Amino acid sequence: MKLNKLIFLILLLIIISLPRFNWRPLPEPLNKFVGGKPFDVEQYEKYLEYFRGNTNLVSELEGPFSYRPLVPFLASYLPFDALTSINLINLFSLSIGLLYLYKLLVKFGFQEKSIIINLIIFIVSFPVFYYTTSGYIDASLIGVLLIINYYLFQKQYLKFIVSFLLGIFVKETIVIILPVMVIFFMSNENSKGRFIKMILPILSYIAMIILVRTLAPQKGNYVWKPSIEIFVYNLSRFKTYLTFIFTLGIPGILSLYLIFSAKRKNISKDILLPLATGFLFSILLWIYSLFAAYSDGRQLWTSYAYTTVLSGYLIQSVNNNQFSFIKKYFT
Repeated sequence: MKLNKLIFLILLLIIISLPRFNWRPLPEPLNKFVGGKPFDVEQYEKYLEYFRGNTNLVSELEGPFSYRPLVPFLASYLPFDALTSINLINLFSLSIGLLYLYKLLVKFGFQEKSIIINLIIFIVSFPVFYYTTSGYIDASLIGVLLIINYYLFQKQYLKFIVSFLLGIFVKETIVIILPVMVIFFMSNENSKGRFIKMILPILSYIAMIILVRTLAPQKGNYVWKPSIEIFVYNLSRFKTYLTFIFTLGIPGILSLYLIFSAKRKNISKDILLPLATGFLFSILLWIYSLFAAYSDGRQLWTSYAYTTVLSGYLIQSVNNNQFSFIKKYFT
């Protein structure tokens, strides 16, 4: 793919994410639906100011937000206000992740037109629009996850480990890669060494999580405890369902069709099983959030690291005439 096309895709990513930059107000009546700046975002802003030297904020920092130091730490070196700095790191991370997603699609042998279609579907999506620059750190998580995925499927183990360790300091839900990794090594390697390759990231994750929770500035240790009260609260919220559907989006719908149709037989199991595993555990992560957190589309956004590739196989496999309208408008 020519450089000008990659630049266009990154510019498109920026354009799609700009309307929500720094929790910018949306047209009415959407603002009433969105609400005010979340507690999560305020915590990340305070964490950044803590890294800038305001240690008095330590009494206001809470888990699990203080267990996610990397984005606030990096953003603290930018010469902007806290929210702007966090969102610039998010935008940069997701842009880098987009390049690695492109590289992964090339590795899997997709045609250039199919790659462009898939990347545009990834970009022109609800989670990129709604979450990337609103002050959450999930965009950075997705960016790192895309990098880790690439190194995993490339079998560049050292780079996989290093990027995974960095991902732990972005957000603990990088754990989504571990079941993908297990299925990948079980499907792609027969040597006894594969078990060591699987165990090392798992032990590293446990060790780093303990380290972060021990050293993080916080008012008190936080545990995601499932409860019926949280579950009922999430079920009572219209946004729970709406953000799930919007985040599932075109990649999720096409991936579900692919997985449950005969077309899945056209994909090697060495590729299909890890990708489907990532999709499955993203859904399980969202289901768990119904019981233990404020549930919305962010928990499902991790699926895009897998459904973008899965849906790409479907798009490339169908008759060109059936998708001619997509190619007409997006390529």
